[in-house]
Amino acid sequence: MKAVFFDAGGTLVHIDHARVASAIRTTLGREVGEDALVAAEYAGRDAIERAMADGTGGTDASRWTLHFRSMLGALGVSDAEFASVAPAIVSEHKRLHLWSRTAPGTAAALAALGRAGWLVACISNADGTVEDLLARVGLREHLAFVVDSGVVGVEKPDPGIFEIALRRSGMSASESYYVGDLFPVDVVGAQGAGMVPVLLDPLGRYRERGCRTTPDVPAFCRELVSAAAAA
Repeated sequence: MKAVFFDAGGTLVHIDHARVASAIRTTLGREVGEDALVAAEYAGRDAIERAMADGTGGTDASRWTLHFRSMLGALGVSDAEFASVAPAIVSEHKRLHLWSRTAPGTAAALAALGRAGWLVACISNADGTVEDLLARVGLREHLAFVVDSGVVGVEKPDPGIFEIALRRSGMSASESYYVGDLFPVDVVGAQGAGMVPVLLDPLGRYRERGCRTTPDVPAFCRELVSAAAAA
């Protein structure tokens, strides 16, 4: 294995749960802990998986609402309450991109992976702005390149977006990992392109999904760097 490609939203950058909790507090007068929001994201991912399985998953943009509705529903937020709080969450996202938090040590872990000889890059379903987002959070400098669906015109799970990245990298699919957080988008898409998928699983709930899992990006990078040092 010679290359590691990462998803962006939900993998390299995460929802700023403190800002979501603040929107819920301000709009609904309800306190929600950040740990509860981390756990509730599994409900959002499960809802997307069900929708994609029955053909109603739509595009990446349309899955945004489904993710948040299901995520907050797992915390007891009713549909009527969601209708009240959703505009506040959208407004906060427009003010400053909600996917703006990184796991501690992510930049250093990506840098170490690159120093160990791996090609490190990003493949993301986004709106053409993900490269700028990654630069703002200090990760872009550690990536060889970024493939944004909003720029190239094809989005995951279509194998085409993975193939664009592979051609750009000069790597073969069989020697490339792809790390993402959504099984039907990231795992299925990477497998369709012949890559080796790794599913992000912070609470250890996806161990029976038939693919490699990791709790976060720094942990996976450390595994690869340690394995290279021991070889």
